[in-house]
Order: sequence, then structure tokens, then C-alpha cells
Amino acid sequence: MREIRLALAGVGNCASSLIQGLEYYKDNGGEVGLLHPEVGGYRVGDIKVVAAFDIDTRKVGLDLSEAVFAEPNKAPRMADLGEAGVVVEMGPILDSPSPDSMSLIKPANLPSVDVAGRLRESRADVFLNLVSGGAVNASDFYAHAALETGCGFINATPNNILGKPELVSRFSQAGVPLAGDDLMSQIGATALHIGILEFLVSRGVKVSESYQLDVGGGSESIDTLERTRNLKREIKTQAVKSHVPYDFSLVSGSSDFVDFLVDGRDSFLYLKGRYFGGAEFSLDLKLGTQDSPNAGGILVDVIRGLKVAKDRGLGGPINEVCSYGFKRPPIHLSLGEALRGFRGFTGCT
Repeated sequence: MREIRLALAGVGNCASSLIQGLEYYKDNGGEVGLLHPEVGGYRVGDIKVVAAFDIDTRKVGLDLSEAVFAEPNKAPRMADLGEAGVVVEMGPILDSPSPDSMSLIKPANLPSVDVAGRLRESRADVFLNLVSGGAVNASDFYAHAALETGCGFINATPNNILGKPELVSRFSQAGVPLAGDDLMSQIGATALHIGILEFLVSRGVKVSESYQLDVGGGSESIDTLERTRNLKREIKTQAVKSHVPYDFSLVSGSSDFVDFLVDGRDSFLYLKGRYFGGAEFSLDLKLGTQDSPNAGGILVDVIRGLKVAKDRGLGGPINEVCSYGFKRPPIHLSLGEALRGFRGFTGCT
């Protein structure tokens, strides 16, 4: 039986929706919400989690099926989970929030396990980094653990992995596939913003100014507000601007944390410009989504895409996967070009 053996770093909301999604789509009975039921011959049910790491005392030591629902996770329930047979193990504590942070994480007072050793023992094919966006050192550590063990690495966080030439070169030389940085949600504000701009440009419209602002209730919104605000704004702004062939005024990024939104995210988009004869137009739009399932829809594709690359013995950044699934890929493509590239690479339709 073909399977994809997946290891997780970070058992937060995105991991919760991903794990539940694997169960939800396991029998292939409900394909609503999947972009691709099959990728490179792999179905969602072929993804099997074999190792998981976290640092929160309420998750470490629990079976994965319990840990994904443990506080402070807020992801909505979409599936009943049986025992996974995978215990969440203690990862290294390499980054700390400031003393006055609103961080919801309660670090466990335990020694870290040998992460590389566990990757080898579990025979993981793909290692998915879902740690906090401010965990810069942890992201780097997990990337090196993947490289050391020959495990394909996915960096879903905004932390800079693919922008490090020496590290990327080592992945290429070792024949270990790599994808990132900063996952683009299935119907998130950045993807929608890009889609609207591409449409307007194709219709001859000249956009003069635009913004995209997000507020959310999940832990990522806390982290963005306190530790990665400037980085996220830079990544989102560059991701959006790369799809327009001229310069215009743009602000794009997360703006605040609203606790009662729980796992929800409200995104506000505004565009202004001119069309035929210099006539003016403006557009205001609000998008409300559940944050963590928005990640799951792309993650199941990216995981399978990276496994296809591993099966072929490819190493380094897999551009067809990066451009399709991430805000800061090595090569920016239009949404349509990225989708066609991913489908051509993986052989899916």
C-alpha cells in the first residue's frame, strides 16, 4: 500500500484541522473542499502521521488524537478521531516570547527528544513545520533535522528557510526536497486579493491603491501582532505586488487580535483605480473564514506534492510546489500558472 509518512512540528490549530481532515477524507466519501482528490497517485487517506513534536505541557505526552483538541487549540471539530498511536513528544524550546506577551503557550519543563533520531525511527517521508510564526530558531532547527535524515521539509511558517542560500544548497546537494515559505490559505485574503488584482489587470484597469487587513482570534494572530507583524506585512505585500506589472500604493498585513473570533479571521480588502476614459472605481470587500481549515486545504496538496518530488529523487526547492502553495516562493507565478505548474508536475487534474 502506498503511503506518505508525515512528521509534524507544532500541534496547533493548523495541525488540528489537518489531522481531522485526514480522517474526514479517509474514505474518499466527501470530496467537497478538496482541490485535488488525487495528487501523483496519492489520495488524502494515504497520508499517515508517524511522529509529532510540540512544547506545550497540555499536549506533550498525549496521543495525537487528544492533543489536537487540547488547549489552547480552537480549531472547529469536523471529525471524530480514534486513537492515533502517535504520542506528541517534547521538542526543543529555542524561542521565547517577551514576558508581557499574550502568548497562550505553556512550555513543558521536560528535556527535548532526539528529533532527528525520531524521524529516522518513524521512517518519515515528509516533515511539516507548523510551529509558531515567531519561532525562528525552532524552524531552523527542524529544517536541519529534516536535512540530516533525508526527510522532505515543508515550511508553512513565515520564518525564512528558502531564503537562506547555504541551507537551500545543502538540501539540493543532498537530494532532499524542500517547500515554503509561509503557506497561502485555500481561500485566504492574500489569495483572494491576488485573484482580484489579476482580474482587474487583465481587464485593462489601472489600480492606484489597495489594502488588505486581517483580524483574527487564533494564536497566529497573537504571534503576528507581537512578533512577526513586520515580517508578515513584508511577505504579504510582496506576494500581492508581484502579480501586478506596475507600482501602486499597497498595504497588506495582519492588524489585530480579537479573542472572541476564536479560530475565525475577518479580512478587509479595498481597491481603488481607473478604467476606460479615466473613470474611477472603488471596491470594498469583507471575507470571513475559519482560519485553520483554510490551511488544511492546501497542506494536503503540498504534502502529496513533496512526496512526489521525493519519489523522483529530487532535491532543493520544488518550484512547482512552492509557487502553488506559498506566499514567498523562490519564483512568483500568477495563480493560474502556479496551478497549471503544480498539476503538470504531479499529474493531477
